[in-house]
Amino acid sequence: MKESRLPEAEFAIMKYIWGVTPPVTSAMVMANVGLARGWKPQTGLTLLARLCERGFLSTQKGPGREKTFTPLISREQYLEMETSAFVSDVHGRSVSSLLASLSREKLTDRDVDELKSWFDRLTQERK
Repeated sequence: MKESRLPEAEFAIMKYIWGVTPPVTSAMVMANVGLARGWKPQTGLTLLARLCERGFLSTQKGPGREKTFTPLISREQYLEMETSAFVSDVHGRSVSSLLASLSREKLTDRDVDELKSWFDRLTQERK
């Protein structure tokens, strides 16, 4: 799979698929994502086909004319890839730049505690 950012509609499908037990059918995707977005059935099928072509999903023939879809990349893998690209593209590979911009978003005490815990764990792992 090539590293590539998912467009919003494809990401919505993947979020749904990551949240259920695969495999899923196109009918399930339409019922849980497509209807709320006003998609025609062909739109859902086109988006699923794109996700297969791009290596995010695999497909198999299901019962009747239905196809089933299974994720080839986990939510965590995708988020890691997306975050890495964001830090690289927007923050010039500077984590401190990213954290500085987050601090301007008024981090809560809980957020700061979680970051401190994470840094402490990372420091211990590197020793």
